[in-house]
Amino acid sequence: MEPDGQRHLTSRLLRRVNILLRRLSRTLTSLINRASIYRFTDDALLLSSSLAGIVVGFVIVVYHKVLELFEFGLHLLAPGAWETITASKLAWTAFLLPLITAAGGLVVGLLKRSVLFAGVQHRGLASVTASLQDTASPLTWRHALHAIVLSSVSIASGGGAGREAPTVVLGSAVASGLARLGQMDRRHVRVLGAAGAAAAISGIFNAPLGGILFSVEAITGELRARTFLPIVIASVLATTTVRTLLGSDPLLVAPLNTHVALLDYPLLTLAGIASAFVAAFYLRTYRSAHKRTVRRLERFPEVIRPAIGGLIAGLPLIFLPWLLETTYRPINMAISGSMSSIWWIGVLLAVATIALKPITNAVTLASGGEGGTFAPVMKVGALFGFVFGVLLSLLIPTTPVGLYAVVCAGAVLAGSFRAPLTGGILLFEVSGNYELLLPLLFSSVVSVYIVRRLKVTTFNSLEDHDDLGTRTT
Repeated sequence: MEPDGQRHLTSRLLRRVNILLRRLSRTLTSLINRASIYRFTDDALLLSSSLAGIVVGFVIVVYHKVLELFEFGLHLLAPGAWETITASKLAWTAFLLPLITAAGGLVVGLLKRSVLFAGVQHRGLASVTASLQDTASPLTWRHALHAIVLSSVSIASGGGAGREAPTVVLGSAVASGLARLGQMDRRHVRVLGAAGAAAAISGIFNAPLGGILFSVEAITGELRARTFLPIVIASVLATTTVRTLLGSDPLLVAPLNTHVALLDYPLLTLAGIASAFVAAFYLRTYRSAHKRTVRRLERFPEVIRPAIGGLIAGLPLIFLPWLLETTYRPINMAISGSMSSIWWIGVLLAVATIALKPITNAVTLASGGEGGTFAPVMKVGALFGFVFGVLLSLLIPTTPVGLYAVVCAGAVLAGSFRAPLTGGILLFEVSGNYELLLPLLFSSVVSVYIVRRLKVTTFNSLEDHDDLGTRTT
């Protein structure tokens, strides 16, 4: 072929390649523009909430396993001390518990001063609610890691706080982080942050409806389709992920006798009213103990405050291991009525736990330990229900003690967080007994009504809060 012909053929091929490249460039540009626009649509929000629910579910499983790992290691240090201690048998290793709790607090204090966690602070549910506001700083992956590691050390070592607040921070941080990674707008970041918080509660308690309602009642405060649908999707998928990986066994045992007739509702009303006063006692005792702890520990270096708080919170564990937050066994014992072979000893131990739990909870958190108030409140409610049911059975022998343990757990929880639907639905879900739904909702509503009439500050994060995480009066 002549040189002119070769040049002509080469020129034609180059023109065609340029045309194809321009068309490919226009196509890619169009797809990128459409994707950029699509990420601001409601369809993208629903798709993102699905991804967030699955990711949060996996993260909850990781958190659960990390907590189990720390618990296993600490149980090796004091074998037998973490089990129920009867009046006739006191494991000598139980005396190591305050030292272990103090050591856990010291580790938390040192980790907070480390490069990884320096400057990372959160106040549980209040921080999640604040992070969803337009002017608040968002929760980041450092907050998520902070929640996993520090709360695992604090709770597993015997601290008096529960695991739900770090879980909510963890879920919200992961979900909102995914939204920012996808360069979604601020509104979508807020919605996904709320969805992640709901997914976390759903996953940790294996209760999707409870997580959804808790997000509505205590985190977002609104019930709109644009917010509600992503929350539902994330909660369902997070719960499904956790159930797939960890199983779907209920956290709480269901009472054997749960038939509730119309004539039982006067007693359920009384249980709801009494639960409201227990919730008020918890809230006021917690607030007072929190203030006193903060004031007394101001003179000490910040790094050792969690250790001092751990030592104080660990001392009652020597004789009353029911104060531990590593297991739901005390709640199940209250429901089954097997607190002790002698009924009055079980009642005394339950009363002692009710009296001390808000103090150890407040001391742990005020000193710098990690955790929340949700699970401790539920435990106090269950133990109060056990006491209520036992005393009632002295007058009415056929009284189902387990029924009142579950009902009062939900009612005290509802009153303490000003969340009537959450208290009723969550306890119904974790027990897996449909017969409990109506009495739980009824007593929870009564409890919330009485708490409102008492004008007691609650743990609800939608109220105006001070630095204690309670409403400023």
